[in-house]
Amino acid sequence: MTDKARVRIRIESRSGSETTVQKARGDLYRKGNHTYIRYEEERSELGRTVTLIKLEENQIRIVRQGDVQAEQTFVPGEKRLGFYHTPQGRLELEIETHELTSEAEQGIGITRWKYDLYASGTHAGTYRIKLLIQEE
Repeated sequence: MTDKARVRIRIESRSGSETTVQKARGDLYRKGNHTYIRYEEERSELGRTVTLIKLEENQIRIVRQGDVQAEQTFVPGEKRLGFYHTPQGRLELEIETHELTSEAEQGIGITRWKYDLYASGTHAGTYRIKLLIQEE
């Protein structure tokens, strides 16, 4: 595989009995020991947003830019600060990651993680994420 590839992305997010699925097409590229996945989210009432997922060994960082801006970092056994910013305002986030496993080879495959999300100090839920990346 080259250092850049077109990929299909599927993100499954579960919290309690609720499951949401987001699908997109994007680009996967590598720089050093890191894999990056970049895609444009489906247009919504919040406008246009481009998401960058940085996969590292034992760490995931998600940065959203555009009409929605957000940053979240997931490291197992650690609490990390982040934020979610829309035209309506900014929300401070705290992410406590409990699990992070990857069956992905250089970004292609499945990565899963589980975390507790706190928004402005209030527990907003426990989430399980499944990220599936496939070459086009």
